[in-house]
Amino acid sequence: MAVKDGCTGIVLTFFIKNGADSMPNTYDGNMKLQKLLVFADLINIAEYGEPLFNEQVLAFENGCVVEKVRLRYKNDYAALKQDSDLYQPDFSEREYEVLRLVMDIFGGASAKELSDINHTFDFWKTAFDNGISCTGYHNKEMSAVDMMSQHADVERMREIISAYRETASDTAKYEIINGVTFYYDGFALTDDMIDRLESFSLSAEDDTYSVYVDNGRLVIY
Repeated sequence: MAVKDGCTGIVLTFFIKNGADSMPNTYDGNMKLQKLLVFADLINIAEYGEPLFNEQVLAFENGCVVEKVRLRYKNDYAALKQDSDLYQPDFSEREYEVLRLVMDIFGGASAKELSDINHTFDFWKTAFDNGISCTGYHNKEMSAVDMMSQHADVERMREIISAYRETASDTAKYEIINGVTFYYDGFALTDDMIDRLESFSLSAEDDTYSVYVDNGRLVIY
């Protein structure tokens, strides 16, 4: 199930809370977060065959944006930051997996690097070109992005995800508890975390899970 209408702002707070807003309240900070939103949508399509959210994505010169969220960051950053500080995430396990993939694959890139990557996808070029009038003026209302129809882009993202997973599987740490394997990376398991994993393992339905820490909260999926 895709994130419901109007929830791109909630996805944005996830990225902010997890350190993706490395240049807060700046043009580059806004641009980076916009690209993470777009790649989250594309990853969800590549993984599950549907967009993550239903808000319209537009193609601008520096890449794709969710215009409503872009304008809120630009015009009301203080309130957006406060919302992200207060928000308690309530995503599904599948949505968490997609958002973590975005952070792991693209979160360390700069705004310029993400913009350059965005420009290599046909969905941006097609939509941006559609918005250019005969006078050379860019009409953003005519530059709506349709990622679902760009099968080569979706397949390319699948290849990116596959390459990441192959690399991650070689470096990720894991803990086996009661026959259940928990993969984690980027932090050390504390005794309290292991106790929680042990309790979880007693009723686990699967043999393998991934674990990460979100704002001090242990997330198992």
